[in-house]
Amino acid sequence: MLTNTRIRNYWREEFALIAILLVFFAGIIAFALGVAFDARLFPLVIGSAGVFLICVIAFEERRRAGTAASRVAALKDDDPSATASWPRYATALLSAPIFGVVFWLFGFFVASITAMMLMPTLMGYSDRKRMLLVGVVTVASLALFFPYLVGVSLPHGVVGDWLIDRLRPS
Repeated sequence: MLTNTRIRNYWREEFALIAILLVFFAGIIAFALGVAFDARLFPLVIGSAGVFLICVIAFEERRRAGTAASRVAALKDDDPSATASWPRYATALLSAPIFGVVFWLFGFFVASITAMMLMPTLMGYSDRKRMLLVGVVTVASLALFFPYLVGVSLPHGVVGDWLIDRLRPS
């Protein structure tokens, strides 16, 4: 059974993670303000949505922090969080920064399909056929939606831009 101290420590960790994510999304908004309007639209939408969701989560956690320890369910043997390993925690914590670096280097398509293939595998999901199907359909539909229906070209990344410049006829 969980003790009151352990539950309080868990809430402390949640609030610390909320604070880190709030700073992260606020940083996205702050860095996007100095860019042209069409380039800052996507970061402003993502940053604002992130800040909004973090505020909702913080409000919910603040409300739940006052509940008694007896009302919190004990961890069961079939609970995935009870058997989570460090690679799974590391994947959950480092996936967003690594996705950002891969996005910057290789662009939307490579970063998205890589994230959709690697992250679930590292988190312990084993249905690879479904992951491949969902990943390919999602990236393909976004590749069709943004450039052709919305008129926004998705970033190719530093390496992608370099390759396009090298392969373009002079």
